[in-house]
Amino acid sequence: MTDIVHWIALALSAYLCFRLFRDLADVSQWILATSREQTMWTFYNRHKLALATGVSWLVAWWTWWQGDVGVSTLFWLVTVLAAFLFYSGYINPRLMMRAQQFTARYYSLANARKTLPADTSLIVIDAGGEARGHPDDHILRPHVAGTSDGLAGENVVMTYCGLTNMGIAYKPEIEGQQLDLGVMTQLENNLVMWDKKSGEPIQQFWGTLERTGPNGPRMPEWPSYRMPLWAFEKAFPSGRVFLNPIPHPGENPFFAVYDRIMHMIFQHGIKDQAENPEPTFPTIKRFDDRLANKELVYGVNVDTDYVAYTEDFIREHGGLLNVEIGGRNVVVAYHEDLDSVGMYYNDSGEPVATIEFGGHSDRGQLSRVETMKAQAYWVVWQNFFPETDVNRLSKAEPTTEGA
Repeated sequence: MTDIVHWIALALSAYLCFRLFRDLADVSQWILATSREQTMWTFYNRHKLALATGVSWLVAWWTWWQGDVGVSTLFWLVTVLAAFLFYSGYINPRLMMRAQQFTARYYSLANARKTLPADTSLIVIDAGGEARGHPDDHILRPHVAGTSDGLAGENVVMTYCGLTNMGIAYKPEIEGQQLDLGVMTQLENNLVMWDKKSGEPIQQFWGTLERTGPNGPRMPEWPSYRMPLWAFEKAFPSGRVFLNPIPHPGENPFFAVYDRIMHMIFQHGIKDQAENPEPTFPTIKRFDDRLANKELVYGVNVDTDYVAYTEDFIREHGGLLNVEIGGRNVVVAYHEDLDSVGMYYNDSGEPVATIEFGGHSDRGQLSRVETMKAQAYWVVWQNFFPETDVNRLSKAEPTTEGA
């Protein structure tokens, strides 16, 4: 009887570790597809699963210690494998992706130039004359960057998903409730965060709590856009840049080694995503051949009307489009002097003929469209927003041909 209890307990412990690994380890989805329902169930119950894992293993260890119930080598092999899976699914995500909602460090342009090439792409937010740039390679590990005092008094943080190649700036609050954002995993090649206060997951694209679904109350978005470092310096001479250097061994020996290993793993995944026509994580549910999978798009929505633009299309049409999205007139512009695409609300009632970076136009000062996502991979964008129109020129109804 003891040997039966032993093997059942050991098998249960191994299975629970596998479940934590499969659904929460992130990298497991390179080879193991898991559904949203499975992932969320495991996340909500992760502490109970971890406790059950420990109890099962202790029973297996106790029965093994008490008598001759099997080969000790097998027991320890299963134990080591289970420990690795447990660490990868339950512990590692908290160490690997340490969000910096309140603790991000922003450096002067002089410091940034010492480590970043001039053509480094930055995801930019600005407010009240202050501007912050976020290089992909530096925001890749924390996924969330901000400071406790906000930006020029505005409560705003940058969230980032390397698999989507996209940053979204949010006010981290829903219906007036402040959120404390952590990083959970990825689903369908897009970041999933979680609110440490409520325990609720948040899909980056949706900005809503999981329990309310994609149409629930959202975190308010803050306008963001991309531009190279040289252009950022030209537009914002006093701008600051987020840098996330790996600690030196003298500062923190553990993270000096650990962060380097994790960064290499991240870089491998991001490089594969950029170079491989197919998604790195084979979890995309739908495909749309109107654009190539890895085409970079500027996605935008006004209410439920979604449109995706490519930079080439904007430039081929003179770098300036007057369109209607969600019942509002919108200007889509390529600012050649700063190599940046911007989208602006135009409530003047007349088309815009000229517009400068920041929104100054012949129809007055225009405000940026807060929902523009800069240079997201088409395959991820269309998966979350299959109703999207592509390269809209007129006020015609959006189409979904090829979806």
